[in-house]
Amino acid sequence: MVNTKDDFLHDIRLPDFVESYRISTISKRDKWYSFSIFSWDPSMCSISIHSLYNFLDYSVTNHQIIKDANPKKTIGTQRSKYSILQPLKESKLIYKDSSISNIINIYDHYPYNEALYAKPLSLSNIEDMIRSYFTRCRAKVSIELNTASKVIKKNIDCIGFREHSWGLYPYPHINCDSRVIVHIRDQTIAFRYIEYAGINHSYGCILHKSGNLALVLIELEFLSIKNGILESSEFTYKDAQDDIDLIVSKPIKTHTLEVAKNCKKTHIHVVSFSDFTIIGTNKKGYGIEEHFIAKQRLQQI
Repeated sequence: MVNTKDDFLHDIRLPDFVESYRISTISKRDKWYSFSIFSWDPSMCSISIHSLYNFLDYSVTNHQIIKDANPKKTIGTQRSKYSILQPLKESKLIYKDSSISNIINIYDHYPYNEALYAKPLSLSNIEDMIRSYFTRCRAKVSIELNTASKVIKKNIDCIGFREHSWGLYPYPHINCDSRVIVHIRDQTIAFRYIEYAGINHSYGCILHKSGNLALVLIELEFLSIKNGILESSEFTYKDAQDDIDLIVSKPIKTHTLEVAKNCKKTHIHVVSFSDFTIIGTNKKGYGIEEHFIAKQRLQQI
């Protein structure tokens, strides 16, 4: 079971160990979309930051790699940083540049979905590689945008999502790693689908404020990425009540992210703010999807 110590970084100095925080916030009404990844590699004492911010018709991306031997409650730089204010309760993300600045307060709101195991981390079994938990959040966002003609300030209350993961991640040997988050009124469908060493692994759930319904099987049906732009994705899922359905995405804004040096020729990493349709129930939602996939695997779909 996740505890407050798990919310902080783990000083595990193993080859291929990576620890990441992923934070997204979306308000379609306000035309606000944000997504950030803060990843720490303790063996290299390095932090990688990817940030995407879309507000009105303005879009900014940020990628930084910095050195930090021992980050604790705060990870990042003065330009882009993530801080844990109260473990498993409240955190803050700050981004500042000459054009846009924002402060995002994240409040963990729904019960956590956990993929935490007692076995030691190991590459021999894909399940033993991963530790993760996530939750739907409330977000309070303060934005200041400097345009050529005026300064626009906005305060937004919206849906957020936070995932903390750590474990062994041999980038060149991952065939596919997809994360999908779909917000539908008072529930969120969230899952991760991974292919590694010829084995598929997935986990996820349907998050409700009153509790979670586990997803027991997820399958990648279709994924189209052309010239670094996500065109569509389709995943089937089966929940713990044996209900099966298909999720189809329609991207709104897509971005291509930098990949590690040893994957530049072999892999692609895309993130998209998307609309989603649950085909069986015809429910509509919106959210974010992220795909790290080998180019050779993409040709097979």
